[in-house]
Amino acid sequence: MEVKKIGEVRSKYKEPVGPDEMKKSKSIIEIKAEYVDGLDQIDDYEYLQIIFYFHKSEGYDLISKRRKGPERGLFTSRSPRRPSPIGITTVELLKREGNKLHVYGLDAIDGTPVLDIKPYASFMDQPSLSLQKKTPRYHINDLIKYQNLHELLLKAGEFHGHYCPYLALGVLAAADALNKLNLKNNEKEGLRAVVETKSCFTDGIQYTAGTTFGNNKLIYQDFDKTAVTFLKSAEPDKNLRYQLQDSDYIKKKYPEAAKLFKKVITKENGSKNDKEKMKEIWQEIAFEIVEADINKYFKIEENVEIELPDGSINQSLK
Repeated sequence: MEVKKIGEVRSKYKEPVGPDEMKKSKSIIEIKAEYVDGLDQIDDYEYLQIIFYFHKSEGYDLISKRRKGPERGLFTSRSPRRPSPIGITTVELLKREGNKLHVYGLDAIDGTPVLDIKPYASFMDQPSLSLQKKTPRYHINDLIKYQNLHELLLKAGEFHGHYCPYLALGVLAAADALNKLNLKNNEKEGLRAVVETKSCFTDGIQYTAGTTFGNNKLIYQDFDKTAVTFLKSAEPDKNLRYQLQDSDYIKKKYPEAAKLFKKVITKENGSKNDKEKMKEIWQEIAFEIVEADINKYFKIEENVEIELPDGSINQSLK
C-alpha cells in the first residue's frame, strides 16, 4: 500500500494544542508542484475535507480516557494516537493563491503532511436521509453527549440568526442539564423547560434541548431572570434550575460590548461600523462563554419548588 504526500500545512501552531483552539485559526496548505493542476476549480467550493497524517503521534491505546467523559474504545474517539494516525477535518476555504489554499478551521500543526483534499458535499457526507427521518436530533444529541459546545453554538446560531453571549449561555445551560439528566432517547419526549425570560437565552434553550413553544415543551414565566428549570413531565419535582449569578456580568466584563449594544440595539443610532464591531465582539464573547466552566456563570440547584400553569406539563398538541 502506498500513500503519497501532496502538500504540507503552514500554521502558527508548531506543537499540538487543543483542537478547539486550533479550529479558530487560519492556516495555509501548500500543495506540491506536481499536484497543483488538481486544484483546478477548487474555488467553486466553500468547504473542503482535508486528510492529513499525524506525523508527531506515537503509539496508541485501544482503551483510554478522552478529554471529556469516561474511558472508551479508540475507534469511538478523535484521538491522534491511532494504529494508522490519519486525521480528517472539514475546513472553510477562504481563498486560493496558486499552490496555496488559505483555510479556516484546520486542527493540524505546522509541517503536517497533507495526504488528500476532497470537496465537502452535504448530500454525500452527512448521514443518510433515513437516519435523519428516524432521529431528527441525532446530530444535536451527539454534540451534547460529547460536550462539543463550539459546534453546538454554531448550529444554534443558524437557528437564532446571530451569535451573542445570551444565546451561548442558553446553549451552555441546556447542554449541561441534558448531560446531567442522562435521558434515554425514549425519555426525551418528556423533557420540559421553564424559562423566565424572553431573550436570546431562550433560543439557546429551545435549540439545544429541543423544548420549543411549538412542541409544547417550553413554558414561559415572566420573572425577568436569565434562568431556566429543566424537568421530566413524569417527575416534575426532580429538576435542575440554572440562574445567571450576576445579571450585569456581561456589562462588567465587556464594557465595550455593552456600550455598543446600548448604542446599536437600545438607542438604534449606531453606524454601520458600530454594528459590524458589535457583531464581531458579541461573537467572540459567545464562543468564549461555551468553553468556560458553567459554574462561572450559573447558580445550579436541584429539585426546586416550581409553580406550573395548570395543564402545562401534560398538555398535548391539538
